[in-house]
Amino acid sequence: VEADRAVEQALRAVVMRREGISWGDIADRLGVSQIEAQEFARIAYARLGEAEAEQLRVESEDRIDGIVRKAHVDLALAESQGERTALYRVLLAAEAQRARLLGLNLRGGGEDA
Repeated sequence: VEADRAVEQALRAVVMRREGISWGDIADRLGVSQIEAQEFARIAYARLGEAEAEQLRVESEDRIDGIVRKAHVDLALAESQGERTALYRVLLAAEAQRARLLGLNLRGGGEDA
């Protein structure tokens, strides 16, 4: 029974995350900590298989692309430096998320790295 509940929560976490809900909100809805919500989703993703993982990657990248496109339009229409600065932050965050999604995050380069 407990295993069934964990599977159900894992699936709910994945569905909510795919809908763009934050980890904090997912945790609140599941009645668990944010770390537990992320762990539920990690377990579910691991079980989905490679084809499903690729589909999730594509969906996530599409959402990031949409945010980047909208931010560029908003940037062109920005009337103040404050607005532009905020939009630059959005763009940088979106591109950082894309890099993580694609596995492009490389450790900072020190002499030991």
